[in-house]
Amino acid sequence: MARHYIWSLPGECPCRTWLGTTAAPKPDQLHWTICPDILQDWNRYDLSTFLIQESGMLTEVKAVTLGVSDLQRACAFYENALGYRVQARGALHAGLAPLWRFDATLRGEYAVIAPDDSGLGRIRLVAFDAPGQRLWNADNLYNGSGYYALNFRCADALATMQAITAAGGSSAHEPSYWEVSEQVAVRDSINDDPDGIRLDVFSYERGGELRGPLDTDVSVVQTIALATRDVARSVDFYKALGFEVLFDRVLDFPELQTLLGTDRPVRIHNVNLIKDGHIVPGRVEMFAYLDMQHLPDAPLRDVAVPPNIGILSATLLSDALDADVERLQQLGAQLIARDVLDVPGFGHCAIVTLLGPDGEQLELLQPA
Repeated sequence: MARHYIWSLPGECPCRTWLGTTAAPKPDQLHWTICPDILQDWNRYDLSTFLIQESGMLTEVKAVTLGVSDLQRACAFYENALGYRVQARGALHAGLAPLWRFDATLRGEYAVIAPDDSGLGRIRLVAFDAPGQRLWNADNLYNGSGYYALNFRCADALATMQAITAAGGSSAHEPSYWEVSEQVAVRDSINDDPDGIRLDVFSYERGGELRGPLDTDVSVVQTIALATRDVARSVDFYKALGFEVLFDRVLDFPELQTLLGTDRPVRIHNVNLIKDGHIVPGRVEMFAYLDMQHLPDAPLRDVAVPPNIGILSATLLSDALDADVERLQQLGAQLIARDVLDVPGFGHCAIVTLLGPDGEQLELLQPA
């Protein structure tokens, strides 16, 4: 028996609903209950407007997984630099291998770390007995695609930068000032952890009250930054998952080269998306270097796997996993694997892993 979905237009009259037999209906597949004249306006609605009405909704990014070379060193670094403490730790089991795309004969361990007990924006560190290669380097800086950096709000960007370097990380420069919008200005510093994983820390100079209070010296993960060669495509994908555009700008100012630590003047297209318009942590940010179209694509999808070093995946929770997986596949996501097992840091869950439009790995979980 076919499943049915009720669709409605946000902001429209509640009577303007229709019944479709697929999760991504086409006009000729719809049975109109009222107001069939809406069909004439079909093309003016973004596909994401319809897809997010389906029952079941993914959360914001609840956790990110980082491949590191030495788990003990990484735990010490994140505690000393950012105040993140270990919440769970253990061995990785072979059942995760097809889901995370690693050799089941490898031995690995994990630690889940966070600055508080909110369950938001956590980091899951994973390390293996034979560490692999770093994902990012000078050869793919301008044309690579995949997870690139983590972003943290802090009370004082300079003090956090100094804590990062004192704990064994590195920073190319002191925090730079830039105006995000007319309402918001920040001090921002680009840093690396001991494994070269990029950490962007910022503090508000103006407009911090718009994002609520900061309860710890350094926040939970605010955003996971995604390098892309096609910003519009990536934005459309995450909008269809219920994210909304917080800001969309081309950044082109003299200090940008210093801020990003690039070897040449650059311009970037930067879009920041927030879940449901109000969930501040766990945002998704995408950016692309402009004027680099002559460089060939260098996707990280096949190397962003354990035991390699870098940001490997983003975890979102679902309350209707089958429907959400179907929806992501309709949007072009590629299924990796699915199972029901104990997931490090989350307990016994139904788990599905997929690849997004830039080859980024998404981990969807529903408590079993």
